[in-house]
Amino acid sequence: MKIISGIYWDKGKRLWNQDSLMLEQVMTRKGRVLLAAVSDGIGGLAEGENASGYMLEKLIEVFYKKLLQQIGKGKSKKKIRNSLLRCLCTINEDLMKYGKGKEIQLGATLSVLLVWHNYYIILHLGDSRIYLLDKKGIKQITKDHSDGRNGLTKCLGSFPFQYPDIYQGKVRRKTGFLLCSDGFIRVPAESMLQEVLAPVEITGDLQVEKRLREMAAFIMNQGEADNISAVYTVYV
Repeated sequence: MKIISGIYWDKGKRLWNQDSLMLEQVMTRKGRVLLAAVSDGIGGLAEGENASGYMLEKLIEVFYKKLLQQIGKGKSKKKIRNSLLRCLCTINEDLMKYGKGKEIQLGATLSVLLVWHNYYIILHLGDSRIYLLDKKGIKQITKDHSDGRNGLTKCLGSFPFQYPDIYQGKVRRKTGFLLCSDGFIRVPAESMLQEVLAPVEITGDLQVEKRLREMAAFIMNQGEADNISAVYTVYV
């Protein structure tokens, strides 16, 4: 399947951007492999941009040094999932050690999507989100780890390792995945996301990026002040 994708990243009305995004794609002998993620540094804690950025740097490292090799050798889904879990556990330990050394507390959300062989796996902690869009409509795959008062109940870096939510499934044609920080989804209704990002209407990368920009402009015009970040990838 062909992949059409794009990203949007903006600090919004904040002084700095604590969101981080990644989108890596590699064509292998066994097909295209994609890794995408969004991470949002926790407001009120120190160095949120460093926490989110470090998480994605480590994911990129394990993608190229471990995951691609495992996929190329035909390793099981369980082994690949466990490699991602070990990476998240290492990230958490590193951030806690870093925070202790500097006498600060830091952390970030993480929502990561890995796709290979028409199969996807998602690992998720926090209140960033991943949506699935197809001809049936739009569905929020991930569950917000929030206490309803803007407090997170799960994240990476601030607590001993918390096991992420894991979602798995098959990828079909004309299916899209939207990964976004909370600043991107507080204002628009799901029906608006579905209308703007309908997979059947997406024909190229530039079109994806244009529609994400238009959505972000609408969000900011409605008064959203937070960082606004999104990755959208469509399988056609």
